[in-house]
Amino acid sequence: MLPPVFYVPPDRIENNTATLPSDEAKHAVRVMRLSVGAMIIVVDGLGTAYRAELTAASPRKVTARFHATVRDFGEANVHLTLAAGLSAGTRFDSVVQRGTELGVKRFVPLVTEKSKVVIADPRRARSRVTRLEKVALAAMKQCRRSIIPSIALPTTFDDFLSEHDTETTALVFHTGKQAGRFDDIFLDSQTRRITLLVGPEAGFTDDEAVRAIEAGFSPVSLGPRVLRTETAGPVVTALVMARLGELS
Repeated sequence: MLPPVFYVPPDRIENNTATLPSDEAKHAVRVMRLSVGAMIIVVDGLGTAYRAELTAASPRKVTARFHATVRDFGEANVHLTLAAGLSAGTRFDSVVQRGTELGVKRFVPLVTEKSKVVIADPRRARSRVTRLEKVALAAMKQCRRSIIPSIALPTTFDDFLSEHDTETTALVFHTGKQAGRFDDIFLDSQTRRITLLVGPEAGFTDDEAVRAIEAGFSPVSLGPRVLRTETAGPVVTALVMARLGELS
């Protein structure tokens, strides 16, 4: 059986020892019923994992001594950004959860012309991001990664395009006639940075697609079927990761 994974912030790691946060400590002792001597994996959220042995185990305090260190534990070789249109309800939660499992390192919630969500209040936007960060943290531990993906504040479509780095491989998924087949897109194991752009429930407008193409995004079609927004993001991520050999 694989050792369970626990998240410990870097400031709680010192002298080859980790002190688990209170919520992680309670989960280790009360839910998983771990005791002194049990082996666990500690991840710091920044890319480092430690194989560790519990040296104290109570609901109030759990400490672990490190036996080995692994960099980029569970991480893909590519830095993948998934920018997706915001949707009503908690659909973006699913995008973050599944995208994290597939290896996404950065999520950008987009406010587009067809978005049904408008977030004008900065406090509401920060609150939404905080919830998504918790989703990403839980998914990181579940899928045994060591980096917590970053979640950007909700961003307008044009502001996102203005930040695009032309050195990054960039794909926009759109149903327009100019969109090509995914199989015709060149990707190989040397690709290191990729940005994927996916619309909200109703997709991008033709004008948005044109602006994305002018900004350097290659238009790609996903075929004749219309996918739900919470499906499209994980699907395109899986397609790219599979092409790069990250799912084999």
